[in-house]
Amino acid sequence: MKKILAIVLLFKLLFSADNNLENKNLMELFNGHYYSYICSRRWNYINKYNNKREDLLSLVAYACLKKRFLTPALDLAKVLKVTKEGRKNATYIVTLFLMKKLLIQVLNDNIKIDYIKLPQIRDNTLGIVFGLIEKGVYEKQDSEIIIKNNDTVYKVKVSKNGNIIIDTLKNSQLLKREYYW
Repeated sequence: MKKILAIVLLFKLLFSADNNLENKNLMELFNGHYYSYICSRRWNYINKYNNKREDLLSLVAYACLKKRFLTPALDLAKVLKVTKEGRKNATYIVTLFLMKKLLIQVLNDNIKIDYIKLPQIRDNTLGIVFGLIEKGVYEKQDSEIIIKNNDTVYKVKVSKNGNIIIDTLKNSQLLKREYYW
């Protein structure tokens, strides 16, 4: 009996937390760092704000990017077209996605990208790494790219499911591992 009561309470807790999120507006969710929740409901926001509130759609896109969900962010890039800021945000998203796809080709197909000049993105690890590879500041070891930049080392590889993994190291210590899908 105690087990059943515990299970019922657990379900109630889980579902009441989800209902609580449904009652919050987009700004409250974003400020509460519910980025995955926002991104997973991107189509609700697209249907609600398309051609009306690109500032809010940009916020949804940014939530996806905070979690490095590039593919879902593309859904937002497609509809950010009305305002100058919306178009700029769409270009940012598409550029990051293109960088990811080109890095996959560098890793899997040994293509050279030194002839490609994309906009520089300095506020995102993927953009930073791509810029260094674009400049030729890397070495390829087996199925991995190693980039030494001052006291930071980046290791870039493709995951089994075809996404980019970037490890950031300082003094041979792993600082962070980022998955871009």
